[in-house]
Amino acid sequence: MGKIPVFLVDDHPIVREGIRRLLEVDDELNVVGEAASGEEAQEQLQYCSPKVVLMDIQLPGISGIEATEQIKAQYPDVRVVILSAFGQEHLAQAIEAGADGYVLKTASHSQLVDATKEAAEGGKPLDHSLTEQLFDHFAELYKKSQSQGLSRRQLAILQRVAQGVSSKAIAGEIAISEATFKRDMRGIFDYLEVVDRAQAVAEAYKQNLLRH
Repeated sequence: MGKIPVFLVDDHPIVREGIRRLLEVDDELNVVGEAASGEEAQEQLQYCSPKVVLMDIQLPGISGIEATEQIKAQYPDVRVVILSAFGQEHLAQAIEAGADGYVLKTASHSQLVDATKEAAEGGKPLDHSLTEQLFDHFAELYKKSQSQGLSRRQLAILQRVAQGVSSKAIAGEIAISEATFKRDMRGIFDYLEVVDRAQAVAEAYKQNLLRH
């Protein structure tokens, strides 16, 4: 098998040289190009066809986050791994931009090599210290999705709850399992920020989700 072609993006020549030397010690990796900015990287990628791009965040011109988003849009098969001195400050932005991994510059030689190979194989390398922040990010996305409003089914359930219909009867009426009914009720409680049915009904009337 041929070596994995890797492209480096960092505005410091000495940093690029150090990373290149670290990677090329491994027989499976080959640095095929370098760039000092996101704009330069996009221009060169068409000529060297890398499998993995290691992307710094702080760059002259567009940021590494913006460059990642543009590269993923233009070259969706290229794997972009953020290699940064920053921790969780930019993790959410990197994920939203389509980054395939996030590794800190404090990573060891072996961790950097392993992360590059993992990305090339379709994995999502993430610095272990950032795992908690990743979970927090998706928890926040879930909360935002909940805040968009209740579904039609949840509103129908809430209406029948307000009428005093039992859980089993409501589930039967709308043809869902009792487990699904319970999940929908939890979603209703979370959205309304309440802990029981009586509070849910009262809050729903208060927010004009239900009518007497």
